[in-house]
Amino acid sequence: MRCSDLMTLFESFHPSLQEVLLSGLGWDGLRPVQEETCRAVADGADVVVLAPTAGGKTESAFIPVIDALLKAGSSGLGAIYLSPLKALINDQEDRILLMCGRAGLTVASQHGDVAARDRWKFSADGELPNLLLTTPESLEVLLGDPASRGAFASVRFVIIDEIHAFMETDRGVHLRCLLDRLEMTGAGRRMVQRIGLSATVGNPEELLAWLSGPGRKRQLVQIPSPATPKRFSFVVEGEFSAQVRAVAEAVRGRKALVFVDSRSLAERLMMPLSDLVSGVYLHHSSVSAEDRAEAEAAFDQGGGTCVICTSTMELGIDIGDLDLVVQYGPPRSVASFLQRLGRTGRRGGAAEMLFVLYSPCDLLVAAATIESAMRHEVEPLRVPAHAYHVMVQQLFLLLKSRPGGVSRRTIAGALRSLSPFAMVPPDTVMRLLGYLAEQEFLVCDGDLYSAGPRAERELGRSNWVALVSVIHDAGGYAAVLPDGTVVGTLDPRFVGSEPGKMFSFSGRNWRLLFRDDVHKRALVEPASGSGGGVKRPFWSGSGMRGADVSPTVCGAVCQILARGRTLLPLPREQEEMLAGLIRMLPEDFVPGCVHVRAEPEVTGWSVVVATFLGARANMVLVRLLKNRLPDGKFSMHSDPFAIRIFGWESVDAAVRAGDLLRELARTDAAVLAGELPELPDTMWKFGAMVPREMLAEMAADEYYRLGDVLAGISAVRVREGGSEV
Repeated sequence: MRCSDLMTLFESFHPSLQEVLLSGLGWDGLRPVQEETCRAVADGADVVVLAPTAGGKTESAFIPVIDALLKAGSSGLGAIYLSPLKALINDQEDRILLMCGRAGLTVASQHGDVAARDRWKFSADGELPNLLLTTPESLEVLLGDPASRGAFASVRFVIIDEIHAFMETDRGVHLRCLLDRLEMTGAGRRMVQRIGLSATVGNPEELLAWLSGPGRKRQLVQIPSPATPKRFSFVVEGEFSAQVRAVAEAVRGRKALVFVDSRSLAERLMMPLSDLVSGVYLHHSSVSAEDRAEAEAAFDQGGGTCVICTSTMELGIDIGDLDLVVQYGPPRSVASFLQRLGRTGRRGGAAEMLFVLYSPCDLLVAAATIESAMRHEVEPLRVPAHAYHVMVQQLFLLLKSRPGGVSRRTIAGALRSLSPFAMVPPDTVMRLLGYLAEQEFLVCDGDLYSAGPRAERELGRSNWVALVSVIHDAGGYAAVLPDGTVVGTLDPRFVGSEPGKMFSFSGRNWRLLFRDDVHKRALVEPASGSGGGVKRPFWSGSGMRGADVSPTVCGAVCQILARGRTLLPLPREQEEMLAGLIRMLPEDFVPGCVHVRAEPEVTGWSVVVATFLGARANMVLVRLLKNRLPDGKFSMHSDPFAIRIFGWESVDAAVRAGDLLRELARTDAAVLAGELPELPDTMWKFGAMVPREMLAEMAADEYYRLGDVLAGISAVRVREGGSEV
């Protein structure tokens, strides 16, 4: 209920909450984002709160929820906090316990890092916490347990932290299914209010619509944050050793994060930087949980601390006052850049970021990213449109809960009642059921379906634990000491080569002793050594998704080229470096267009197709163009900004290439999807249970993003002989 004109928002809070805010937190007021969120939640709306890191988002969500639970006097489970990371729960737990504990509310944490003896025993007739802090996967475990499912019938609120990390992923599809199923627990369907917390995104209204759903009251809370000073500096060095020295000089004696784009690069940087600077730690997804925790805790110590990390440190883990963020290599997206920049300047000081770059082109990308952020242009999030593999997961969760079998009509109704599959035609569901029965994942007795022998064999191990998560198992090998201590995770290909080799990992040297393929373990021991005999581990990348520059950044690069200069105040040396690069390129770039031009070669001509669409889109275009050119006659090279086609014999090559692009733009996407390489079903966790034609739909939408590619080539400008045709 909204506060009256005669009563302040604070005075409307439950007395216990007022005491928490005044005495527990020492507050004398609320921030604007917190005030607006409180009013929106009290009004019954689903809410997405957009605010920068350290902008008070967590309290914005918990204050109105705590107030509502206290006023209702409920003794059951009233609210759930969902996080994409266990580490984020561990980081937020003390803050949440302080608020809830002083208000007389109980809190339970339930996730993979919580020991079984410390977990709350959920049951409908037992004592329940008022708030649950968990991950989607642990919530799936609880909802799937008949003994605990009834405990969720009293839930009124779900708070989802870092919600932007979910929307584009398989976990996001799973999360939406969980939210729908949560409202179906107990007798009938009820509305559970949803509160999402996020950093800046490019399409916040779509994010809110995705979280909320049709027919529900919803509100976006987006209070402009006050401008804060930001300091950017750039080092452009072509030699790795010079780059390491630049990083060392910047971080020495300071608290700093050094962001890199891959685990392999993090490992490569660790040893030489540790030789130059003390207090260097490593933080990436293959490092052990204990080592990651040690790196996070190091910021609480005095003196300088430097953590080399991948995107694992982008999300809102509070590491206190940070002096500097180093971006090693150019940013790949505006969203990632803003997340990383937000790690510094969190206590009112200037946010400071150093870019350590390899070339003038990297400098151009960095400048374009900063300019995009200045214009508030951030990558839009998009929802997977054909998540059939998650539908398979939800199907078998349904069958597991009803071992006597389920009719095809009930299956179709249950799956289509979940928001991600509401628009899936019934005949598509039937086609999926037929395929699963053919492959013995299902058995059909009359009209009733149940799990088949192949599903029992492949999914039923360990009590169907595989259904808890849609996170794809990368197949890594746990690196284990002889005493059983896990030191991290290694790539199977690295483990499979050269047994007995020495390698550096997590800042130390190890020797590989034995490979256990049954349990996916690599036995290692500490080793001493240096030089060329010590290998560096590598990990399988994520293909085009992993090393791309976003189309938003590519478009900003085009804007700088069209303008002929960057808007950033650069030092003279770097300004001249960028100007020299721009002078090497044509002067007629127009943002939003594909530019095609021919250039003379020693023999014949090459055609440059400047798309500014990103590496993934250009790789798709290369494949489609090759299908339309004589086999073996032409060769192609692509990067995030352009495609160069070699082998033309005529000066009208640009016109012919432009015609091919226009023809592609007019071709039906379904036809073009058939020309792209089939992806292995191992790309998705339950991909082996999806028909090939449905996998092709998923690949075209999620991996190749064919619709975006065709939209990107809708406008083509061809330059021939100095004029446009």
